Amino acid sequence: MTRFRALLFITLLGVANVAGWWWFNRPIPVELSFDEPFPSVSFAPFRRGQSPITKVFPPPEQIVEDMESLVGVTRGVRTYTSQEGMDVVPAVAGRLGLEVTHSAWLGRKAENNDLEVEALIRAANRHPDSIRRVIVGNEVLLRQDLTADQLAAHIRRVKAAVKQPVSYADVWAFWLKNPQLAQEVDFITIHILPYWEDEPVGVDGAAEYLVKIYRRVAEAFPGKPILIGEAGWPTRGRSRGPAVASMENGARFVRTLARVSRENGFDYNVVEAFDQPWKAQLEGTVGAYWGVVDAQRRVKFAMSGPVHPNPSWAWHGAIATILGAGAALVFLRRPERYAAAAGLAVTILAQLAATLVVWQAIHAQALAYDTPGDVWAWVRIALHATLAVVVVRAAGRSFRTDAAPVMAGWSERLMPLYAFSAICVTALLLFNGRYRDIPPADFLMPCVGVTAFALARMAVLSLSWRDAFAVGRLFGQPGPGGVAPIPGLAVGLMLSVVAAPMSEAWALARGEDFIQFHPAFSDQFPLLVRALWENAEMVTWTVMLAVMAIPFLAEWRRSER
Repeated sequence: MTRFRALLFITLLGVANVAGWWWFNRPIPVELSFDEPFPSVSFAPFRRGQSPITKVFPPPEQIVEDMESLVGVTRGVRTYTSQEGMDVVPAVAGRLGLEVTHSAWLGRKAENNDLEVEALIRAANRHPDSIRRVIVGNEVLLRQDLTADQLAAHIRRVKAAVKQPVSYADVWAFWLKNPQLAQEVDFITIHILPYWEDEPVGVDGAAEYLVKIYRRVAEAFPGKPILIGEAGWPTRGRSRGPAVASMENGARFVRTLARVSRENGFDYNVVEAFDQPWKAQLEGTVGAYWGVVDAQRRVKFAMSGPVHPNPSWAWHGAIATILGAGAALVFLRRPERYAAAAGLAVTILAQLAATLVVWQAIHAQALAYDTPGDVWAWVRIALHATLAVVVVRAAGRSFRTDAAPVMAGWSERLMPLYAFSAICVTALLLFNGRYRDIPPADFLMPCVGVTAFALARMAVLSLSWRDAFAVGRLFGQPGPGGVAPIPGLAVGLMLSVVAAPMSEAWALARGEDFIQFHPAFSDQFPLLVRALWENAEMVTWTVMLAVMAIPFLAEWRRSER
């Protein structure tokens, strides 16, 4: 191959890579628009390193700064506690012209509950102009922290001591299960979160679902005012059935909520103002990404116009393209060693590997919410990048006309390590998957990268599929003992192919509301079957497991010959 052709391949593939980054991150049109401030947003301004779990709370100056940033975005805020630094909110809100739905956080500890209630009463009486209404407890019945009677006692105490309307907030279904509480409150506060339902609802069905649930509660409690206390959509995290967490869907849902509420006269509160990194500890990645503003205090999307999935795509694409071009140049600096097809294959693999590394790094860093998370993210990034280097190096050396020997060494253990990890992750998804991330991004290289390398081996080296894919021959010649317990990993991966979609059906089958609303198995069965394929992200993971099994099945077949 000539030097000109090598440079041409590198240039064309670089341009193609940049074009791919643009294509997959181009602005997505969202026709819905809304040009008014929200009535209210949930205000819990925890930044990175702050958490109610670790008792590190936002300082007053940060709370003031965050509230000032919401002027023009919302007409009010909803708090969740009357302590933990939030005692400054009513005064600041009064100065900024914001209304407050102030709250007392109730839990299992009676002493803390008393302090919360006392602080709420004190704030409500001290700031009657800014505190419009109060909420006593949030999802207490959902968490089973208190009984309905215990909760009612706290509500009565507050109601007797303040002039503002009093409520309790919980998922809509828990109001239907505890109708006696309606007589204790002035208005009913319901949470409608289609993403979190036992039977998740996709964003396309959100408008109909919001209206249906609101009317269902209104019919159960005629004459009672209703506040939609939480309604929102995550912008990152795992999918749940048809409910996909994404920037586009976050914008689409919030705009839908605003439009539907205006058309039907609903009072609502958007959950939430800011992303809260600490929530990932409880709910997985998705818990940290419910804000309309991210953790760095950047607005994620406007209320009209297209949505940008990744505003930093040009920077990410440039890094991937430069890394890919550099990796290709390492081997093609002496192009005479390669036939044209081999040189093209090396260039493609270099750009592909670089893109997969950058893509995985973006994902891994998004999942990190504290220092241990940062360390774990960089471990995964380093492992992924190492496999990318191994793949490109193996291609660069073995595709030469004077093919250099490629010794497996430690690199032979990378694929078994990834296979074992995939099996373990899938088992965790099966038995406890509600809040666990589905991990396709962390396995891009062992799936997509290695498969592309094996296909290139078939094309360039004229190998059979078995010889091209066999895990023991991918990166060199293994020692006499082989590379791993191949049959066990092959079987484990194939069992995981079955277990992955089953995890969706199993999670649905255990849902309390699902069982209550569909008590007969004849009603449950078609819904459980649909759950096997309804989550596109889980289907992708299932396919990836099957693809990752191929090198182990190929090696198993080779060893039996």
